Amino acid sequence: MTFPKSLLPFLVLSLLNLIAAATDIAMLGFITKPLLMPALGLYFYQSTQKTPLNKFIFAALFFSFLGDTLLMFTDYSSNFFLAGLVAFLIAHIVYIIMNINFVNDQESKMKLQWQDAIFFLVGLLIFSIIKNDLGEMYIPTIVYTTVICIMGLSARKRWKKTEMKDFWWVMGGAVLFMVSDSILAINKFTFPFPQAGFLVMLTYLTGQYMLVEGFRQFIQKLKV
Repeated sequence: MTFPKSLLPFLVLSLLNLIAAATDIAMLGFITKPLLMPALGLYFYQSTQKTPLNKFIFAALFFSFLGDTLLMFTDYSSNFFLAGLVAFLIAHIVYIIMNINFVNDQESKMKLQWQDAIFFLVGLLIFSIIKNDLGEMYIPTIVYTTVICIMGLSARKRWKKTEMKDFWWVMGGAVLFMVSDSILAINKFTFPFPQAGFLVMLTYLTGQYMLVEGFRQFIQKLKV
């Protein structure tokens, strides 16, 4: 399987970060984690034509980078966790905007359908598992859970509004991002378990790559 050379830094850094998460090599994780989203941004920049839409990708990756970095310092203060949560919240809002607008027609509204209930049911399930252990994070977690469910729902709304290949890239990425956040929340608040950090990063990195790749493919098909 071949892949663009510009993707190599992200792949190498992701592999090193996953090794760090699996083997508890804290220093390796500390070094690689802040570099992950910039490396993914570099791939996008070098492999995508320049359009006004590109700034949304860079915004989502910037706030994800900020979230990654802030969450590295949660052992020093719980405020870092809240700040990281806000950064990822903004990243999800950017992805929602992209999901609504990166389509092949003029429809830029989300009309709710019965199938959309699954995203909120999943969110409700995860919240019901962790809600008794949230403490002062109760309200922020409600807000974050709602936004990430809307992010997943908005990805599904691209169905038949864009080509199927980039739809599935984005849809898969959104689902994996939701899975990653769910694992992180359960591990942090309710039920810590071995290799949670590895699973969080594996689903997160794969999800972020799929989102960027799906939008990159959409942008590449535009006539500018």
